[in-house]
Amino acid sequence: MAEKSIIIIGAGLAGLTTGCYAQMNGYQTQIFEHHNKPGGVATCWKRKGYIIDGGIHFVMDHKLGRSTYELYRELGTAQANRFIDMTTYIRLIDETSGRILDVTQDLDRLANDLNAFSPPDTKIIDSLITGARAMQGYDMEEMMSKAPELIAFLGKLKQMWKIRRMFRYYIGKYSKPVEDFPKRIHDPWLRYVIKNMFLPEVPV
Repeated sequence: MAEKSIIIIGAGLAGLTTGCYAQMNGYQTQIFEHHNKPGGVATCWKRKGYIIDGGIHFVMDHKLGRSTYELYRELGTAQANRFIDMTTYIRLIDETSGRILDVTQDLDRLANDLNAFSPPDTKIIDSLITGARAMQGYDMEEMMSKAPELIAFLGKLKQMWKIRRMFRYYIGKYSKPVEDFPKRIHDPWLRYVIKNMFLPEVPV
């Protein structure tokens, strides 16, 4: 039988993972990368005395029993000592005023802290927290376990039915970029916080 081979363009996480799975399934692989290091956006490098590190600092669904855990296990990265659960997602500090905001899984605390910074903005803060509470109870694992291009029409209909109660958080003000959401907020620092809590261009 002729030898099976595959060429992979890019040695980022997707390219390296593809190479691993290809070899697991009997393919000879060659990975081509224009940088002198593998890893893509998950690597770091030095330039003019500075370390540029835009790498991954957290992974999703790493716990036993989750579908993505199987991916990590098959690739040899699922050992328990490699993962540390984050209790604080991000800490934002205003050096001018001394205000500090910790973003954790505790949405009651987050709501109280945000409202304490700017009572006039309670309505928009409550709207944001309401959406966060709805998403907190929603298991996104199934939605992310398969590429959209590989899901048949009937499968897409089933997914839509499962998330029917979540539609309101995928449209309207929640579907707009985060940088647009806080424009009505009175407090300038709170406006900056919400805009930069994750990435300004992602949907609310």
